[in-house]
Amino acid sequence: MVFSSDRVYLVVDEIGVFLGRFAGRGFGYYKSLRNVVFDYDGVKAYFTRIQSDPYAPPSVFQIVVPGKIHGLKLKGYGKNDYLALSDYLYRRLYSESVKYRRKCGSGYSCFLGVPKPSPIMIYRSGAEIVGEDIVLRIFIGLPASGRRILVKPLNHILSVIIPRIINKFRNMYRCEEEIWERILYLRDYLYIQKLLEEENAVAFIANNSVLPRESSISQKPLANAVPFRVEDRFSREIRVPSGKTVYGLIIPRGLTVITGGGYHGKTTLLEALQDGIYPHIPGDGREYVVSRPRTVLVKAEDGRFIHRVDISSFIKKIPGGGDTRDFISRDASGSTSMAASINELVEVGVDNILLDEDTSATNLLYKDEYMSKLLYDDPITTITQLARSFTEKTRTNLVIVSSASSILLSKAGFIILMRNYKPTIRSRKEMGLVDKLPDKQYIPPRERRVFRGIRGVKKIRAKGSKLILKYVDGIVFELDLKNNPRIIENGQVKMIATILKWIIREKINGSTRELVETINNVFREKGFRGFTSMVPPDLGWVDGLDVAWTINRLYNVVFEKRPS
Repeated sequence: MVFSSDRVYLVVDEIGVFLGRFAGRGFGYYKSLRNVVFDYDGVKAYFTRIQSDPYAPPSVFQIVVPGKIHGLKLKGYGKNDYLALSDYLYRRLYSESVKYRRKCGSGYSCFLGVPKPSPIMIYRSGAEIVGEDIVLRIFIGLPASGRRILVKPLNHILSVIIPRIINKFRNMYRCEEEIWERILYLRDYLYIQKLLEEENAVAFIANNSVLPRESSISQKPLANAVPFRVEDRFSREIRVPSGKTVYGLIIPRGLTVITGGGYHGKTTLLEALQDGIYPHIPGDGREYVVSRPRTVLVKAEDGRFIHRVDISSFIKKIPGGGDTRDFISRDASGSTSMAASINELVEVGVDNILLDEDTSATNLLYKDEYMSKLLYDDPITTITQLARSFTEKTRTNLVIVSSASSILLSKAGFIILMRNYKPTIRSRKEMGLVDKLPDKQYIPPRERRVFRGIRGVKKIRAKGSKLILKYVDGIVFELDLKNNPRIIENGQVKMIATILKWIIREKINGSTRELVETINNVFREKGFRGFTSMVPPDLGWVDGLDVAWTINRLYNVVFEKRPS
């Protein structure tokens, strides 16, 4: 046992003796653990946060595994390779720690571990590479009965379980073959994503991909599902960096319509395109479903807030509703919410916008020839009429699921017909479609919105998929990020809450595009520590785009308008 200034250094054999002084003490005595460094044969570990009571969120324990102990040859890794590596390390941490998770007393006593990861590869704060070190962070529920410390289970955690977990990260070079398989896959994924960018294409779906999921609450691939396979004449061959040749469908730029009967896989395909913004782990079935990174599925959101968005290309006027070039609402309709969402995405420069007629405001999506004549004074200009001009002027691609009307099909540059989960590529000419509805011109917003902050925020927290903001005026505002289909894990919700606190604290402002780039640059340069000095184990990376998506829907947000 070594004392150095205000710190105590313990090796494993000394932990039990040291903890003896905790016996019978009140829970508050746990605060003294802040000054203890545990030395597990060269691996240093310490508490970065101590919970206030057994029912408070568990304490945070940080483990630093030096390069000479983990043995990974990090000099051979490229910058992007760290994503596959950190994802691998996090999954290893989860699988090892969950074995020892149990309840032993009051509240969170003896809780151990990190949240379960989804099949996507993202940076998570539970496992990072910092310099040459592996930094692991886990939750530990400090054990207590009522408010009395339980020494025996704590000693077991720190003297037995933690060393077992750490041992799984010693000599990691023995796992490098498995790690490099994931790195090579990630390089393939990023290579295809770059190819899509060069062609301004929407996405690539490899033949034999398994798109359906097991259920609405499971992300596992559906057993015995019909694999995706496109006709040979539309199958693109891509030679990827790993040396493989993959074949599949590239959805080209412009307007694509996915059609077909009910329960034939239209929405499943659209959802796979949305999830294709992330690389997936082996065995997921969607490893080679690759979408451009800024792909967003837009839905009607009745009741959402809208802050000074120009929706005039879609809606000319709203009776008693003010100027649609500078539209404000605290209770948007389905059509106005979709129009605002689309132009908010144009502001930040998205790659693809996805729409499904099942979750859209149909009156904004299309009107047939007869209804267009009947409602000649309708202030709404439909997406169908604007689609060609929109994709040309913004370079943003549109992919729309539609089976209730042929109007969209008559405008489409590319048509995917789904039958029994099997795609067939069709053309307007083959289908005998005649385009009788005149195109209208999309006019991009003439002014840019400049974010000036969120007024009167007292507290921000994440609870599951929800953000909860408390304001000084007594308002409690909740936003469910399940409505953002880009958000896959609750750790991403907590990350957005952390970034919002940073934005308020640092008084970050600027155009929405500048805001997105600022957030992404900070993460690239500093990682999670760029937004909080005390990093918990349960943050998940998000693009700045998703923070902007959130800000656009919050209460008391301030935007100014300036000429573009």
